[in-house]
Amino acid sequence: NATKRRTHRERAQPSSRKHMGILEKKQDYKERAENYQKKMSRLRILQKKAAERNPDEFYVSMTHSVAGKEIERPEARKSHSEISKLKEEDLRLVTIRKVMDDRKVDKLQAQLHDIQGATTNNEHTFFINPNVPDENTVAQKAISKRQEQANKAPPKDAKKQVRRAYARLEAALERRSASTRALQSLQTERVAMISKGHKRKVKDAQDGLPPVYKWKKQRKK
Repeated sequence: NATKRRTHRERAQPSSRKHMGILEKKQDYKERAENYQKKMSRLRILQKKAAERNPDEFYVSMTHSVAGKEIERPEARKSHSEISKLKEEDLRLVTIRKVMDDRKVDKLQAQLHDIQGATTNNEHTFFINPNVPDENTVAQKAISKRQEQANKAPPKDAKKQVRRAYARLEAALERRSASTRALQSLQTERVAMISKGHKRKVKDAQDGLPPVYKWKKQRKK
């Protein structure tokens, strides 16, 4: 065992065939051949089935698919109560979203009012009653506070702050309008589900607007 054995080297791709890539070895050829034989065997089985096919034969699975596509089974469909519960959950979530959007808009409008008030110097008239000293003291404090605010120079980026505030407010208003339309659509669908009587859909939901239903007139007893 101590004697040196000959190192067997694998044959490399000749220099004239370098453009054809690495030289294929036996293990590579064997794997490729097995894959090819497997595919050919599968094709022969399919060809035999197609040749021996009986056009009048019937399978139960044929009732569940058309042209290779699965058909929705009746038992897989949700009941009216399940759909109603899902609609209620959607309505609750959209209502929460609507309330959040309303609060966001109110907050941004208040911030915009503060920013505009800080960047503009508006006049304010104070009426002093000489017979009430307490009111005079309060008015003097308010006057001094207004003078301090007027003496302060507006920040350099005041216009930029106002533009940003308007952009945020516009985006919030768009989100609120979208949530409002979604809430109206869900409310219409819920009313259509729980209401009694024969109805038909006159117009589908378009551009965020809810669908339009029309009920058949019934004589009241």
